[in-house]
Amino acid sequence: MFREQTLRQTVRLSLGGERVRIQFSNLYGQTPLSLARVRAALGKGDGAVDVATDVAVTFQGAQAVRIAPGAQVWSDPIAIRVADAGLLSVSVYVQDAADCTTAHRYARAVHYLAPGDQTRAAAVPTAAANQLSSTYWMSAIDVYRQQSGAVVAAFGDSLTDGNGSTDGTDRRYPDLLAARFLAAGRAVSVVNAGLAGNRWLHDRFGQRGTERFRRDALGVTGVTHVIIQMGINDIGFQQAWTPDEKASANDLIAALAAAASAAKAAGAKAYLTTLTPYQGHVFFSAPGEQMRQTVNAWIRANTDVAGVFDFDAVVRDPEEPARILPAYRADDQLHLNDQGYARLAQSIALDALR
Repeated sequence: MFREQTLRQTVRLSLGGERVRIQFSNLYGQTPLSLARVRAALGKGDGAVDVATDVAVTFQGAQAVRIAPGAQVWSDPIAIRVADAGLLSVSVYVQDAADCTTAHRYARAVHYLAPGDQTRAAAVPTAAANQLSSTYWMSAIDVYRQQSGAVVAAFGDSLTDGNGSTDGTDRRYPDLLAARFLAAGRAVSVVNAGLAGNRWLHDRFGQRGTERFRRDALGVTGVTHVIIQMGINDIGFQQAWTPDEKASANDLIAALAAAASAAKAAGAKAYLTTLTPYQGHVFFSAPGEQMRQTVNAWIRANTDVAGVFDFDAVVRDPEEPARILPAYRADDQLHLNDQGYARLAQSIALDALR
């Protein structure tokens, strides 16, 4: 619960533009969420902003907004010019007690919490006690630019969310893919719709994938391509943590097929990724590994999608194919490190996403 505090949250936009608008969410809150003041500025890193770019964020002309439980609101368009790959800092002052249930728990971010209203401050306290690795309430940013481009929604679990990458460095695979497009001179926005712990068939770490896919992937403004990566938690959770929450290989195949079909029906190109190795993690099992192999075989053979990205093949250990190569794996042996996510991003042929 936050009260009489300012949250300064900074995000890197894959493509910039002349204006932006920001969505704030209270989807999972039990009480109304009151934001007393919101301001935006170009970020300079480490909690600092360029005060010359500071601008008020309004909601139907008002500086404050009250968001009902289960609701989301968009801000008015904000006149702030952000460069491609630029940092946007959004400072939110909450005066009354604010429900913090609606959050991106594993955002791999470094945000800052400061006492009182510091929304206009050039810098905020950056001590460890002031740092947050989760993102609260801010659920989407739309960018207005003169020339439109492709919009890729990367939908998945913690492998898309970037668990194991270095906090605050934007080294998740969608970040690195966006950087590759910029380096190639292509105007492509890559939106990270990953959610750590997420599963296709059961709620627990967020809404189940079969439900949130339409909101978090197909609901992205202007989406043209969707990369679909998910399923390992459905396999592993039932082996170690949630034995009553079942999922079979056929269940996962059906969920993947349905998501790809929904993307195509919405006019977006769908791409599937194979499920990466996880031997050495607490929820690894021989039956689970057989499920992974069955699902991966179906993915590789799929001809109904625009493409398949074989993440399994590019990060597995050739000597022990059920494990991630040591150079790429995080300590838990389920997730990747910075080098592993870089390998995923490099493995995607940019020409496949046209």
